[in-house]
Amino acid sequence: MDIKFISVELLNYYTGKSSGKQRLSDDIIKRFKDKIDFMFSAPGINDLSRMRSLNIEKIGDHWSARINKQYRIEFDFIKPNTLMILKISKHYE
Repeated sequence: MDIKFISVELLNYYTGKSSGKQRLSDDIIKRFKDKIDFMFSAPGINDLSRMRSLNIEKIGDHWSARINKQYRIEFDFIKPNTLMILKISKHYE
């Protein structure tokens, strides 16, 4: 699975290059990276939905995967095997 990031901030969270005061805790950033790695390891979109720990669901126009009970990764499918990571959002907000 190919993964792209819509913003430099999200890419920096993933690569560990974010600096200064962060709006998310280190634990959330670590879990974000772990979930992205997990998504990256999926061979295709159909396999992604079978990964039950991600709790993938449709939210409005986007899809989301669970980081923890409070935070979610919002993404879109832009090509058959490509995800665009849009944002980290609070669940139920």
